[in-house]
Amino acid sequence: MGNIIQLDDSYFVAPQLVEVDLVSLKSQGFERIINNRPEAESDDQPSGDSIRIAAEALGMEYMSNPIDLSKLSQEQVDFQRDILLEDKKTLAFCRTGTRSSVLWVLLENGKGGDSGRLMSYVSGKGFDLSRCSEAMAPLLKV
Repeated sequence: MGNIIQLDDSYFVAPQLVEVDLVSLKSQGFERIINNRPEAESDDQPSGDSIRIAAEALGMEYMSNPIDLSKLSQEQVDFQRDILLEDKKTLAFCRTGTRSSVLWVLLENGKGGDSGRLMSYVSGKGFDLSRCSEAMAPLLKV
C-alpha cells in the first residue's frame, strides 16, 4: 500500500489498494473505503468487487464512485458528498490518490472553501492538481 495522506479529520486518500491492505486499514480505524478508480483501468488493478468483498468481510463500508477526469460531473461530486454525510474515518483511493483529492477539493470548495487555498493545501500534501484544473474548473464555486 502506498502512502496514506490525511486531508481532514476523517478523509484520507491513497493510491491503489489491494485486498490485503484492508486488514491494516481496519486496524488503523478506517470504517469506510471509497473506490474512485474506474474498473479495469490497468491490468494490475484488482477488481472493485474483490476489494468490496474483503472490506465487507472486515465490517467496513465500501462504496464505488469511479472518476474519469475527462467526464467529471457534479453528480459524481454530489455522490461523494452523500457518501460522506455520515462521519466515518474514510479512505478514498484511485490509481495515485489524485482523483480522490480532486473530489475533496471540490467538496470543500462547495462548502465555501477558497479553491486556490484548497489546491495549494493538497499540492503541499504531494498531489499536483494542475493537470486536473480544466476538469475541475466548471465545478468550482467562486
